[in-house]
Amino acid sequence: MKPVRQRGLGLVELMVGITVGLIVTAGASIMAVNQINEHRRLMLETQVQQDLRTAADLLQQDLRRAGYRGYAQLGVWAPPAAVGSVGEQPAAMPSANQFTDVAKVEDGDFRALTYMYARTLPNTVDYSPTGTPRDVEHFGFKWDKNTKTLYLQIGVANDRPNWQPITDPDSVRITAFEVNIDDSQSVSVGDFCDKPCDTPGTSACPRHVVREVSFTIVGEAAHDAKVKRTLTGSERLRTDKISGACPA
Repeated sequence: MKPVRQRGLGLVELMVGITVGLIVTAGASIMAVNQINEHRRLMLETQVQQDLRTAADLLQQDLRRAGYRGYAQLGVWAPPAAVGSVGEQPAAMPSANQFTDVAKVEDGDFRALTYMYARTLPNTVDYSPTGTPRDVEHFGFKWDKNTKTLYLQIGVANDRPNWQPITDPDSVRITAFEVNIDDSQSVSVGDFCDKPCDTPGTSACPRHVVREVSFTIVGEAAHDAKVKRTLTGSERLRTDKISGACPA
């Protein structure tokens, strides 16, 4: 019999080739999907981290101004001026800094920290001449538990705090926010009083209180709840607080 020469592929060889090709294609597809998912996860982590860092930087920058009163001369004694003349001015007594109060406020819907610092009004260069805080000099930041958003207060408008969002809930949701005020460090300044203090029958000596605000922000990606990041920070308030007073 004359041998028959085979031309092309047989059915079995074709099926084996297709199977091998499908296996290779499936492996490549799985690898590509994994790389795409990993890249997406890294992008979400980077975005969440950057958003939290930006919010923390805004909080720390604003906290550094807390307690600033504008005119430092309001806190020191000034001798009388033009003595013996018609325009004689009496000695100016020092006044307490009314911008030093820092308070933590919380209810079922939000957690906030409020503070004050002097600032000039639009189109002016003057601070409050009496050292009394004005509406535009009230500041703070808060976490809205419902919208999962961080806000920064910029003054008071129409007798209501003017809150401005500093995080976007469409990209990152703030799931937790803790803030604490550490005022455990204090030093007695009773030696500067004219009358002795901390003795039987007298009041306690005034103390110089050093304060530090610490916070923790927890955020998750709006499009993937598995992507979470936590950022902590602290800021020492530059303006310390004087508690108590010298005996009269």
